[in-house]
Amino acid sequence: MISRFVVRRIIQGFLVIFCLSIISFAIINVAPGDPATALYGDLADRLTTEERNRINENYGADKPLTERYIKWVKGVARGNLGVSYVEGREVTTILKEKIPNTLKLVSWTISLILVCSLLLGLKAGFNENSFWDKFVSGMSVFFYSIPSFWLALIFIILFSVGNKNISGSGGTFSNLKYYIMPVSVLVIAHAGAYARFIQEKVKEEVNSHYVIAAKANGMDDRKIMKGIVKNALVPFINYLGITIPSFFGGSVVIETVFSWPGLGMLNVKAANSKDYPLLMGAIFMTGILVVISIMITDILQLVVNPSLRKQV
Repeated sequence: MISRFVVRRIIQGFLVIFCLSIISFAIINVAPGDPATALYGDLADRLTTEERNRINENYGADKPLTERYIKWVKGVARGNLGVSYVEGREVTTILKEKIPNTLKLVSWTISLILVCSLLLGLKAGFNENSFWDKFVSGMSVFFYSIPSFWLALIFIILFSVGNKNISGSGGTFSNLKYYIMPVSVLVIAHAGAYARFIQEKVKEEVNSHYVIAAKANGMDDRKIMKGIVKNALVPFINYLGITIPSFFGGSVVIETVFSWPGLGMLNVKAANSKDYPLLMGAIFMTGILVVISIMITDILQLVVNPSLRKQV
């Protein structure tokens, strides 16, 4: 049953990625710009019509949109995402350099968010109307309302300018100090919302009829708390899966501000330079990572939720 569920999710993931590729390819290829503009920038205006046409022909940009898309799909099937206009290297090679950095950033962020939000949310949820309850409620609203790019700039001004010990950019990324600021900004921007979510779900469970009945029958408090936490985690995992795309979307801003060499900054650079094969490859890989992340959360829900396993 579980294997059938996984296969169904994989098929759905392929359909999502296929639709994403069509929409992205269409939007990118109707956008202004061509290989000549990507290669020469503002100097492209000095090229003659014959020179511009020759460059576009060499990169296949003179072909109809459908023909270019079919050629691109065939290349993807062979593991070839094309060649970057600006760098002249294969897109797959560039992506292999950038993807690990984004995965490290997102992994650290999600891990710390889960730890902080669960600790604060459970503490607040089990102690309704206490200091922790009010603190988490107020903190979640306050930090969620702060734009992440503004918070990132504040961190740079306070901790990076003139201080080489804490930096958010440059250097070797095996060194943990380069993670401190970008991860901190993402955690502060998101942890409050997750803590508030688990807090409210725990409150709902604490005040539910089955908990009141269990207490009335003298059931052990630890067993009751264990059941509450387990039931609250099911919607929490679902919420995590729904909001995972925001981590990759938010990383575009954070990576750009902190000059983090990941997929987010690659998207921005490729768009600014009109390097459309690289931009298409970056968007495509981001979509794949998001789909895989959502599939993992779906499987986790299946493991945690017995009723969902029965439906499958």
